Amino acid sequence: MGPIDFPTAARETLADTDRLVKKHGPRLTGTASCAAAGGDIAEDLRSFSDSVRVERFDVHPSSFYSYTKILPVAYAAGFLALAVVHRFFLVPIAGLLAGIILMAGQFGFYWHVGDMFFRKKTGLNVEAVIEPADTAERELILSGHHDSAPVARIFSGPLHRLYAVAIFLPYVFFLFELVLLGRLAVTGGGHAPPWALAILVVGFVPVAGYFLLVALRRGSPGAGDNLVSSVLVARLAREIAERKGQLLRSTRLRVVSFDSEEAGLRGAAAYMRSHAKDLERLPCFHLNFDSIYQLEHLQVLTSDINGTVRLSGEMVETLEACALENGLSLGRFGMLFGAGGTDAAESARRGMPATTVIAMPTTIVRDELVYHTPRDTVDRIEPAAVEACMKLGVSYLRRLEQDGRAP
Repeated sequence: MGPIDFPTAARETLADTDRLVKKHGPRLTGTASCAAAGGDIAEDLRSFSDSVRVERFDVHPSSFYSYTKILPVAYAAGFLALAVVHRFFLVPIAGLLAGIILMAGQFGFYWHVGDMFFRKKTGLNVEAVIEPADTAERELILSGHHDSAPVARIFSGPLHRLYAVAIFLPYVFFLFELVLLGRLAVTGGGHAPPWALAILVVGFVPVAGYFLLVALRRGSPGAGDNLVSSVLVARLAREIAERKGQLLRSTRLRVVSFDSEEAGLRGAAAYMRSHAKDLERLPCFHLNFDSIYQLEHLQVLTSDINGTVRLSGEMVETLEACALENGLSLGRFGMLFGAGGTDAAESARRGMPATTVIAMPTTIVRDELVYHTPRDTVDRIEPAAVEACMKLGVSYLRRLEQDGRAP
C-alpha cells in the first residue's frame, strides 16, 4: 500500500460532507436528521473498522441557551414591577438570578445546571475501534461532531462585527435592574427614580437583541462546524486501517463522532462517562477537530471552555512539530471567555491529554463569520485546510508509534 493521497482524500471528504449536508440538512441535537447523519457515519465506519457502536444518551438541549430567553423576559417583568405595579419585585429578581446562574453554569463552565427542568431528548454518539497490528500499548481518539448549531442571528446580520457587544452589554442592564429591584425589596417597596427607569428603557434595545440572539429552532447547515471533521476522521481512519502494518502497530484507534457538542458538549460528556473504565486501561490521547474552514487560520487550542480548562501542553508542542515537518503554519489559541468550548474539554477534565485543532479566525472582530449561520456550507471550506488536518493526524500517530510513549 502506497502513501496516503492527501489531496484526493481531502476532496472526497468535502464531497461526502456536502452529500450528507444536502441529505440531512440542519442537525440540531435530538432531531431525526441529526440521528440519521450519525447513522450514515456509522455505516461508513463499519466497512473497515473492527467494531462500531452507536450509543444513545439522554440530553436536554434547550437548557443550554435558555438564559438568552429567561433573562430578557425577567428584565421586562422587572420593568413592569418598577414602573407600573410598584410591587412583586421578588418575581423578576428570581428570574434574573435564575438566568444569570444558568448562563454562568451552562455557558460559562458547561455544567449541566438545571437540565431537569427542560425537555429530555435522545442524542447519538458513534464510535469505531480499529485494533493495531500488534498488541495495543496506547490509544488515540480522533473525533469530530456531527450535530449543527442553532443559527446565531447576530453572526448573520449587518451588526456581526459587534457580536461581543451584543453578548456582554445586556448584562450591564440585567445587573443594574437586579440591584434596583433588590434595594426596593429590602427596603419594603417604594418607587424607582425617573433616571433609573430611563436607563432601563434604553436597556430594552440591547436586551431585545439578546432575546433574538439565537434562533433555537432553526439549525445551521453545519458543514465546517462541524460535520466535515466527523467525515474527516472517518476518512483518515480508513486510510490508516488500510496501512495498519505501517501506521498502526501498537496504537488502538478510536474514531468518535460526537452528538450534542452544540448543546454544551453533552455527547462528549456522555461518552467519557460510559467509557471511563475502558479509557483508563491504557494511556489514551484525544485529538479533536472542530470548525475547519481556512488553512491560514490553522490553530491548536491550549485551553478550552472559555479558558477555564487547560489542554495538553505536550500535545500542543508535538502537533507544532508535526506541522513543521509537513510545512504547515500552526498557531496557538487559548479560548477566550465567550468563545465557548470543544469536545476536547470533556476528556481533559478527566485527566486525559487532549486538544483541538481548528481552522477559523479567532480575533474578537471578524468579518463574514460563517459558523453558526446559514452560510456554513461546504463551499466555505478550503480543501487545503482539510488536507492539513489529515496530515497532522497521521503525523501525530506516527510520533506516538515511534516514541512509544505519550508525547
